[in-house]
Amino acid sequence: MNFLSKFKTKLSKTSSLLSSNILDTFKSKKVDSNTLEELESILITSDISLDVVSQLIGSVQKINTQKNDVTEAVFEILTKKIEEILSLREKQFIDLNENEKKIILFAGVNGSGKTTTIGKISNKILSNKKVLIAACDTFRAAAVEQLENWAIRNENDFISGDLNQDPASIAYKACEKFKNDNYDYLLVDTAGRLSNNANLINQLVKLKKVITKYDDDFKVETVLVLDGTNGSNMIKQVEIFGEALNISSLIITKLDGTAKGGALISIANKYEIPISYVGLGESADDLMSFSSSNFAKSILYFDNQL
Repeated sequence: MNFLSKFKTKLSKTSSLLSSNILDTFKSKKVDSNTLEELESILITSDISLDVVSQLIGSVQKINTQKNDVTEAVFEILTKKIEEILSLREKQFIDLNENEKKIILFAGVNGSGKTTTIGKISNKILSNKKVLIAACDTFRAAAVEQLENWAIRNENDFISGDLNQDPASIAYKACEKFKNDNYDYLLVDTAGRLSNNANLINQLVKLKKVITKYDDDFKVETVLVLDGTNGSNMIKQVEIFGEALNISSLIITKLDGTAKGGALISIANKYEIPISYVGLGESADDLMSFSSSNFAKSILYFDNQL
């Protein structure tokens, strides 16, 4: 299965909601005020923000209204516009051609998939690199155990602390080991934090300061992991974590289990933060490099048989 086929298969919940409704709206019909109003409702239902909806409607309005069946043209112009928005955010934070050593700090709310994502990145993308994994979630023993299991499976070195230990102290020890033992990558897991809990966010800010100040030569990436099933609620998370941590990249997980994939377009339109990877399933191979073309073509899949 090629990448586009996999995107289409895994994003079928979002696609079926969008594509079938758009097909029903425009089949054997013209572009007029009624069909545009229906399209607006369909796009909003897919968790696409009003700003983006306005842009998409504006593009569709330019279609030749004399045609009696504009369905294929509608799909083509929507796909093109969505890809145009998303292409500005298409960038991976891992470049295997670089020799630069890197620390990657993962943040996100409870249940976003940080721990599993770290395991998948180590397993699939960094399999030929020397990797140290640090468990700085000192609140949940189960999370530390899960991460350690990934480290064992991927043959990575692992560092953790005691339950309720200051996460920043673990991060400092991890930085020491990273430097002294000459690792290529340090992947830092953190406890899930509610985006509206200022104390927990401040603790995460402290942890990042420890990492960034340890050695000026270290390249530090701060990655926000978002649960795709949260739809438009992800936008607020990006805002709060972004203000506190200066997020350098996004990973959006669980997109195979939701019809709210349109929220990804809203995020790309509102924030100048790269989207690096998307989670399209449970296996390590289901963590895919984000492709604006594959995503746009997958959520808007034109088929007269729908």
